[in-house]
Amino acid sequence: MLALSACGSGLDGTYADQSGITKYKFESGGKVYVSMMGVETELKYEVDGDKVKIAAPGDNGANQIYTLQGDGSLSGPMGLTLTKQK
Repeated sequence: MLALSACGSGLDGTYADQSGITKYKFESGGKVYVSMMGVETELKYEVDGDKVKIAAPGDNGANQIYTLQGDGSLSGPMGLTLTKQK
């Protein structure tokens, strides 16, 4: 089922860290809204297998890479885990 949710247009829904300080709202079409401590940034993302690549702001070509886990969560840099919010 996880593989099906990552196919096609990508992720959909809001994912947050355990404290709720960092939130990622994924929309179809490759847009993600990252909210951290009240500041929201619109970025682009793509799903490639079990990897979610979020483009960093600016033109440096760097990406943040998250991994889709079997339980539906995303694991990212520095041990960050994002779970889907209901």
